[in-house]
Amino acid sequence: MSAVTKELLAEIDETTQAAFDLGTRRAAQKKEGSRRKAYEKGIKEVNSLAGRDAARELTDWIIGEIEENQKLPSARQVRKRGARICRNHGEEISTGSWLGA
Repeated sequence: MSAVTKELLAEIDETTQAAFDLGTRRAAQKKEGSRRKAYEKGIKEVNSLAGRDAARELTDWIIGEIEENQKLPSARQVRKRGARICRNHGEEISTGSWLGA
C-alpha cells in the first residue's frame, strides 16, 4: 500500500472513530472492515488513474458522508463517486476497472 493510500485511509479511520459513539461504533465496525477495503481499493484506483488530487477528493467525500450522515458509504457509492471524480479529471474508466464495475 502506498504512503498516499495509508495517509488517506488513516484520515477516514480517525473520522469514523470521532463520528460514532461507542455503541454505534461497535455496530459500524462490523461493516467497516469490508467497507474499509472498498475505500482502499477506491483510493488506490483513483490515485492510479487520476492522481493524488483526485484520490484526496474521494477521501474528502467519504469523510463528508461519515460526518454529515453518520453512516459509512457503501462500496457501490465509493465506486460510483470514484468513477465520477476520474471522469471529471479527464480519465476514462474501463469496464474491467473496479470503478467501472
